Parts: sequence; C-alpha cells; structure tokens
Amino acid sequence: MNRQSILLAAMSLSAMAATAQNKVGEFSIKPMIGINVSDITTNEEITYKTKYGFAEGLEAEYGVKPWVGISLGAIYSQQGAWYKASVLGEGVNEAGHPVVTMLAINGRLKADYINLPLMANVYLFKGLALKTGLQVGFNVHDKLSYSAYYAELLDFRNQDTFIIDYSNNGNSSFISTEGTVSDVSKTVDLGIPVGISYEYKNITLDARYYFGLTNMNDVEDSEVMHNRVLSITLGYKFKL
Repeated sequence: MNRQSILLAAMSLSAMAATAQNKVGEFSIKPMIGINVSDITTNEEITYKTKYGFAEGLEAEYGVKPWVGISLGAIYSQQGAWYKASVLGEGVNEAGHPVVTMLAINGRLKADYINLPLMANVYLFKGLALKTGLQVGFNVHDKLSYSAYYAELLDFRNQDTFIIDYSNNGNSSFISTEGTVSDVSKTVDLGIPVGISYEYKNITLDARYYFGLTNMNDVEDSEVMHNRVLSITLGYKFKL
C-alpha cells in the first residue's frame, strides 16, 4: 500500500470518526432497559452458576470531541449467583463408630445495586463505540437463600476398601435445613466496566462486562467474592 492509499484511508477513518456521534458540547440523555447475566468469582471450592436479572436506568453523555463522549449513569441492577458446595470429612459419632461426614449446600445469592458508571465512549465508526471507565455500586438489598444437608454415614473399613451405610438406622444421622440471611454483601462495590455499543437512529444496543474489584462478602473470615456481570441493554438517546 503506497503513501497516498494510507493517507486516503486515514482521512476516511477520521471523517467517519468525526461524524460518529456527539457534537462537541452536546448533551444527550439515554433511558435504557435490559438483562443481566451475573456470576461470582471466589477463592474457595464453591461452584457458582450464572443468575439472570433485570437492569434499567438512565445515562447522560457529553461530547468532548467529535469521536469521544463522557457518560455518567444511574442503573438499577439485579445481580448475584446460584451456588453449590459440598464437603466430605471423617470423624467418630457419639457411639464411637467411625463415620464419613458430608455437608452439601445449595442456594442463591440475590444482590440488588444502584450502579453509577462513569465511562469514556470512543466512537470508531458512525454508531459504533467502545467504552470503559470506573463504576461504583451501592447495595440496596441482598438475600442469601440456602438449603443445607448434613449427614454422618457409618464407615465400615476393610483394608483398602470401605463401604458406607446410607441407611438411617439409628446409627447414622441426617440433618436438612433451609434459611435466608440478609445483609451479607458490602454496601459499596467498586469495579471496571468495559463494553461496546451501536446506535442507529437514536436507538442504542449496549453490551458491557463488569469486573468487580471489591471483596463483596461482608461475612468476617469468609471467602473472597467478586461480582462479574454481563449487561445487555436497549436504549433511546435524546439529544438536548
């Protein structure tokens, strides 16, 4: 590719970027609504599965350059995750018999946030933008719902093999319980959102992924937990 071709391509890209979205000094307001696919990362041997939620809010954007806008939003976001954990151990019951202990927990963590993302939007082509920034979230409600199953199972060992008696014959004990716990997440969550959006005739499709940096677990001496959220929203931009 010669210099003229390179220069022509650069000028074309610059022209497209210059007409990408915002005029310098222009304000716009964008109501938005969509879904969340949230998860949690942890340092413990707990299996977390994605949870679906709802997201809605409002973003305001200011045109700094023809190809750069700065936006600030306020978004209600349903987050959390389903989780599953199991622990096996060995011990001796009250009758002095060796037992294998088993603890299994299934549950759901529901955490609702008001998120305030401050983002830089870089318009590569007309309607297409990459974005990143910083987000602070305020936990307005959370609830941990769980069901737990604990069992002491008789352990009959024979050299290198053993048989576990699963029958509840009075020598084995089984405990099942359910419950809910509130206020298990920290009040403030700080993290980094990254995303991409496309606008056509003021209608904007936005996809962003949030990397939580704060350990959101508010239970002392417990696992480290970070929010992970994929948000897909549809909005309409009103230019002021």
